[in-house]
Amino acid sequence: MKKYIFTATLFCCTLSIFSQTDDAAKFAATITTTDLKKHLTIIAGDEFEGRETGTEGQRKAAAYIESKFKGIGLQPAPVINGYQQMYPLHKDSMVSSGLKIDGKTLSYGKDYLGSAALNETGEFDGKKLVFAGYGINDTSYNDYQGLDVKGRIVVFFLGEPRKDGIYIANGKKRSSQWSYPGLSRKLAAAKKMGALGAIVINPLQDSFALKSIESSMKTGVNFTSLPTNERGLNFVILSHQWAKVLLGAQFDALVKDAKDMVPMSAA
Repeated sequence: MKKYIFTATLFCCTLSIFSQTDDAAKFAATITTTDLKKHLTIIAGDEFEGRETGTEGQRKAAAYIESKFKGIGLQPAPVINGYQQMYPLHKDSMVSSGLKIDGKTLSYGKDYLGSAALNETGEFDGKKLVFAGYGINDTSYNDYQGLDVKGRIVVFFLGEPRKDGIYIANGKKRSSQWSYPGLSRKLAAAKKMGALGAIVINPLQDSFALKSIESSMKTGVNFTSLPTNERGLNFVILSHQWAKVLLGAQFDALVKDAKDMVPMSAA
């Protein structure tokens, strides 16, 4: 479900391009610590509810600032109607989610998580899974070499491999874009390879905290959404219990190695 929110940016301009010295001194004299404290206290007060973008508190703060602009005689920019320029924002939320593996229905929040931010309305249904390591397709490191994932569901870990403290993908001590933004990049790579969907395993998250469950079901306020052709695959993050069902006896060794390959920013 997509909700549209409209917010505003305040603009003002003076009547002349170059301020005269006496005008500058005149207005500078009106700035006092008492006034600054008064306005800051009002803007930071409970009534404005933190002024988060797209909220009623933000709109109240904009109206308050606009009233002060008018009060001191500042003129609005001629190219807009008034002091505020409106622009659209959107916020998504997850209405429902379902996942079946081998005919068994998994429980959201216990067995898997989705993502309202990175998934779109739709579904994927594949009869074959392909394990693709860390899901990286780069010139210096390629998990997809020799793999055919077209029309299949790809399974991969978060993180990226390193050797002797050096990340293989970029040859540096700092992680590459395969760690952050990481997931969106890996999903785009899997889509380019023809995968239908993805199952992601976070080595550092064997189960899901309530905060993670709640945050996965809604997005923040965004200016735009990506065009359809620029979006990655739909995916789920699987619990370790179910990841072990998919990967079998090799899972324990794989997750042990993968835990050392995940920078904190990618977790």
